[in-house]
Amino acid sequence: MKKILFIYLCLLTLLNAQLSNLDIKNIGNEQLDLIREELKNQETIPANVEAEPLETIIVETPEIDRDRSEFFGYDYFKNDITFIDNIPPPKNFILGPGDEIIISMWGDVSSRESFILNNEGNIFYETIGFINLSGKTISQAEDHLVSKFSKIISTLSGKNSSTELDIELTNIQSMNIYFSGEVVNPGLHLVHPFADIFVALTDAGGVLDSGSLRNIEVVRNGNIIENIDFYSFFIDGKSNFSKLKLIDGDIIHIPVVKNRVEVQGNVTKPKFYEILPGETLENIIYFSGGLLPQASSLIVVDRIIPISERISNDNANISFNINYNDITTFELINGDIIDVREIGDSSTTVTILGKVKSPGIYAANNTTLKQLLDLAGGFNDPFFRKTLKEEVVVLRLDETQFYAQEFNILYDNSSNFFLQPDDKIIVYENINYNQSFTIKVEGEVKYPGTYPLKKGLTLSEAIEIAGGLTELGSLRSITVLQEFSEVDDDGFETIFTKPVANVDADFELGLNSVISALPYENVISIEGNVYNPGLITYTRGMTMSKAIELAGGYKPYSMKKRAYVKRANGEIEQANFFRGRAKRIFPGDSIFVPLNPAPTDFDITTFIADFSSTLANIAAILIIVDNN
Repeated sequence: MKKILFIYLCLLTLLNAQLSNLDIKNIGNEQLDLIREELKNQETIPANVEAEPLETIIVETPEIDRDRSEFFGYDYFKNDITFIDNIPPPKNFILGPGDEIIISMWGDVSSRESFILNNEGNIFYETIGFINLSGKTISQAEDHLVSKFSKIISTLSGKNSSTELDIELTNIQSMNIYFSGEVVNPGLHLVHPFADIFVALTDAGGVLDSGSLRNIEVVRNGNIIENIDFYSFFIDGKSNFSKLKLIDGDIIHIPVVKNRVEVQGNVTKPKFYEILPGETLENIIYFSGGLLPQASSLIVVDRIIPISERISNDNANISFNINYNDITTFELINGDIIDVREIGDSSTTVTILGKVKSPGIYAANNTTLKQLLDLAGGFNDPFFRKTLKEEVVVLRLDETQFYAQEFNILYDNSSNFFLQPDDKIIVYENINYNQSFTIKVEGEVKYPGTYPLKKGLTLSEAIEIAGGLTELGSLRSITVLQEFSEVDDDGFETIFTKPVANVDADFELGLNSVISALPYENVISIEGNVYNPGLITYTRGMTMSKAIELAGGYKPYSMKKRAYVKRANGEIEQANFFRGRAKRIFPGDSIFVPLNPAPTDFDITTFIADFSSTLANIAAILIIVDNN
């Protein structure tokens, strides 16, 4: 049973891979037939195969090590920024011993002096004496100084006052704040006096993931004066904690988190969340950012029964299926795991393949075959429609086989045929439609352009159709590019275009041939192991050996017997036994002299040739001497 199920799933995967790898816009009739037969011949799971073997192919998700990022809220405190210079003095800041202020006056009297509040919170002004500013806000301190200085500066107060006074904070005495409980760096910390509880905790390294974020205690003089819940800040951006003013000697205590649940599945932020007594499934879904579009209305809650309520450890687990409409009343407890399931897949599309303008996947909801064919394009185009077979094939699933049902429907009758999800629609090409094939003639012809291809058309006939060669054209300088196709091991056809060598006037042209009549060139190209490679002037009757001699001759270790000529039309000719002495060349030809990649120290052929040349030179000298 397991083998049958495994083979079935493999066949499904193979078919889908083949369809996805095809160029869907270039499927021919033969490939459509192959797809059609494969769809029809793939069987579903036989009726006598039980669903139980599915368990043998389920791959379990491996355990993932959880880090702090999976516990909501703790990352907010991971910050290395120094806050001291970024915090403006609040309006309710209270002056105290050690604070440094600057008192500025301008108008009828101008002065600017710096003062440090002593241990009693006093400053000393020469003509007035000690002035106590401790426990006052900046605004209150300004009013207090105005009343004191008015005794010596009459223009500071009254309706016609012409002197202004301002207090500016410079150096501020830090506060001693104690941190206890589940904090990263517990103990005493110097905290900026402007800091609120969030900034203070950040400076202390943040909260351990074992600590509560929803019941942080601020202790002053032995009493809990405030309980802070950071979730309203993290989720809604409401910073109610900023109203609490920390003072020197306060204790910030982080208790151990008491109740925490895990949210999995199709929510925006699946994480661990802390809950307060009485909070429901609705609250936790709100904390997690809400449901994703693919979330099911069924939510599964796995629960461990608390020890105090257990009858036996063997029955300590219980699960609940909660409908989305009931989430407002279902209360959570510590350790609950909330799994928001995903809706099941349901097919809603059909696939159209073959000779249409836009093949692919389309919606099947209450759609007729005619509507789909019109969307895919082609049947309403009178010219394109000539290339289509009027009969369209629809393959459909049945209860025992994949795509065992086949319908052959004419386009004119397709408006009465309603499609079902997973239908495969195949539109064949009309191979009887006469397509016009062409060739192209370019270069040195009188009428270059594109001409219709006729069976048996030769190169000379094509040149004649194009008006013949111009005065600059040459029959020896004509090249032909020809299409040819190859079929790989998977049955896919690939079309190549390459030059054809050794063409002559009787060469029969093929589909999309390109004929290029190159202009007459009165030069020869010599490349390779010669002393002066490059172009040389052509003279009538020139041979290959003469051309090499004009290029400076062979350099040492040349492979003279393997030198060859490439004609202007692409034809290759090797040097003959006499090393090209009788090999005629023509304008536009190219000569190549290869270099021996592994030369020997002594070449007998070169030695004999050089020795013969030396003897001939000696004989010529003797004749000249004898004549003289």
